[in-house]
Amino acid sequence: MITYQAPKDLVQRVVLKDGRYIIPRADGLLLVGSTLEEAGFDKTTDAAALASLKQSAEAILPALALCPVAHQWAGLRPGSPEGIPFIGALPEWPNVFVNAGHYRNGLVLAPASTHLLVDQLLGREPVIDPAPYQPTPERLINT
Repeated sequence: MITYQAPKDLVQRVVLKDGRYIIPRADGLLLVGSTLEEAGFDKTTDAAALASLKQSAEAILPALALCPVAHQWAGLRPGSPEGIPFIGALPEWPNVFVNAGHYRNGLVLAPASTHLLVDQLLGREPVIDPAPYQPTPERLINT
């Protein structure tokens, strides 16, 4: 991900194009994202990712070519091997609950996955079947 130091109000809403996005932040910076690679726990940034993000951002909004990049960083998006998040009690510790492994969809799935977890915590009948999301020993062995 990168941020540009750009003139105020250059971008006033989220812009999406070709799998990339520009998001105006409250601090005045423009957020551009993102790249994706399997790198384990390595959050090292590189020139190739920077060039790719700059090329996309400046294709979306040519005025950014005149703006400096303020910051570049890499983050982690933990996911489960099969792409299904873990939501529920851990088998070895029934009083320890997890809600993790959402990969790139954490913000999108947060309301629903939290609702499912709260139903389990409170012993309520869940809206959907929690079985596919349970952190069973079989699923955890594959991580």
